Amino acid sequence: MFLAGYDQSMDRAVVRKISARFDKAVISERGRPPDVALAREQHATYRGHLERAGYEVTTIPADDRYPDCVFVEDTAVVIGGTALLTRPGTDSRVGEVHAVANQLASLLPVAHISPPGTLDGGDVMQIGTHLWVGYSSRSNREGLDQLTRVAAEEGVVVTVVPVTGVLHLKSAVLPIGPATVVVTPGTVDESLLAGLEVLHEDESEHHKFSALPLRDGRVLVTDAAPRTGELLSSRGIQIEPLDISEILAVDGGLTCMSILFST
Repeated sequence: MFLAGYDQSMDRAVVRKISARFDKAVISERGRPPDVALAREQHATYRGHLERAGYEVTTIPADDRYPDCVFVEDTAVVIGGTALLTRPGTDSRVGEVHAVANQLASLLPVAHISPPGTLDGGDVMQIGTHLWVGYSSRSNREGLDQLTRVAAEEGVVVTVVPVTGVLHLKSAVLPIGPATVVVTPGTVDESLLAGLEVLHEDESEHHKFSALPLRDGRVLVTDAAPRTGELLSSRGIQIEPLDISEILAVDGGLTCMSILFST
């Protein structure tokens, strides 16, 4: 059996509960208002999978001022031994960073993205000592430059990847193992993913597939993309389909609800 999980030393997870105003979260033209109660049930199941996989899970309370606050990944990126606090590219989300900063500052040294830079953590994909960072509507050139400087101090290489037609890099490029990703065709220049094995999301499942490899070797996948899931299973990857319909409704995915790291 191929084990696709992250480095087992990555044993901590930070998540944040769902706001009572989650139905007011930022939604693209493809989205719809989510069912808040169902979203909370789905999020609890997600947290349970993290605990089962062996992560020490810290849960930050929701803040109803910020409907999108469950998407904690966008607020911080752990690079080596540094927690880089972001500056989200949507003004209504900037205040989400404060509570996450308080939590991470007790565990790691912190750095900050400063204006006019913007960066969403959903644009940052780390595999080993390499970061692929999306140049998107949420992460601007100044933000990418600041991240690159922090990464260099940690001995981490950065490749900037312009993204097309999706919100974040990890809306279209999902790591499923130490050197393998699933890509939505037409969203990135795949030559920029040199060194990675690229699999493709099934044509019928665009914007429905998301994945999160766990430290115990399982890969959480969305049950809304069964054909892509079957592709992974056929390669010996141990998938765990999960219903996150209400998260997908607001352009979310499996990676964006947690920050996974080691201390």
